[in-house]
Amino acid sequence: MPQYPSHYESSAACEYLRVIKQHVIHPLDTTQVADSCFAAVLLIFGAIDGLGKLAHENENALAGERFKSFLQRLGQEYSALGEELWRLRNTLAHSAMNVACFLSKTDEARGEHLEQDGGYIFIHTGKLLEDFKTALNKLEAEYQTNGSLLQRAESRLRWDSINERGWRGGGVMPTPPPGIQFVRER
Repeated sequence: MPQYPSHYESSAACEYLRVIKQHVIHPLDTTQVADSCFAAVLLIFGAIDGLGKLAHENENALAGERFKSFLQRLGQEYSALGEELWRLRNTLAHSAMNVACFLSKTDEARGEHLEQDGGYIFIHTGKLLEDFKTALNKLEAEYQTNGSLLQRAESRLRWDSINERGWRGGGVMPTPPPGIQFVRER
C-alpha cells in the first residue's frame, strides 16, 4: 500500500491545487485571458475535469460523471444544469466552437448567469470564476481536515518530473519547462 502524507501541505493534492491557482485562476484574475470568455470557460471546465477525478468517490467513474459530480461543489444551480454544462464542455473542448451558450463577462449581465433561453445557457464568466474559486477553496479546506478525501486524491496523483534533454535523443532542445517537478493524474 502506498504511503500518503499525513499533512496536506506536503501532499500532491496541495501541489495540484497550487498549480490550478497559478495556471487557471491567476491568469483569469490578472490578465486579459478572462476577456476571452471562451478561453475562461475552457480553463475552468478543464480544471473541473481534473478536480472531479480527484474528488469522485468512484475512481472508475466516467469523465462526465466526475464533471457533473464536481459541479455540485459550485452550487445547486450548476448541479441542476449538469447535463447541459457537460454538453457545453464537450462542444467547447472538442470543436473549439461555441454553438451552445451565450458568454459574457460584463457586470450588467451578472444576473443572467446560468439562465436558459431557447435551448442555450447564458454564462457570466466572472460569476463562474467566483463560484469556481469558492468551490476550490472549500475543497482545499476539506483536504486539510478530511484524511480519507485527501488519501483518495493522493491515490489518483503521482509526482513526476521533466529533465532537460534533446528531443527524442536528438540535438533539438525543447522549450521550457525543463527540470521541473510536478504532479499529474495517474
